Amino acid sequence: MDAERSALTTLCKEFGALIGETRRHSTTRQELLERIVAEARARRPVLALLGQLLNTDRETTLRTLATALPGSGPGTARQETFRCPDGACDRTAVPPPAGAIPRCAVLDRLMERG
Repeated sequence: MDAERSALTTLCKEFGALIGETRRHSTTRQELLERIVAEARARRPVLALLGQLLNTDRETTLRTLATALPGSGPGTARQETFRCPDGACDRTAVPPPAGAIPRCAVLDRLMERG
């Protein structure tokens, strides 16, 4: 697959998450993303523009696109510990990363991070 096609594939695949991430950034970055989208829709090259968005050179952009656009992937959940919601007992629970928050069986409430 050529570099431009790969860039467009990654942009298309992760577009929704990228939009969400970009909204947290400056107006300039949001406008750059709009330009990238316009160029992609017109089927013009986007790799250099994605490099501007990522602040990377061409080779780094290619490597970055091979693993997903920053901020667009599911991320890596970290392990969390939960405790009794009202401190009445010493129970702690450690769910699997990104798993459901455990519930207190007695109070039928979500346990608290801690």
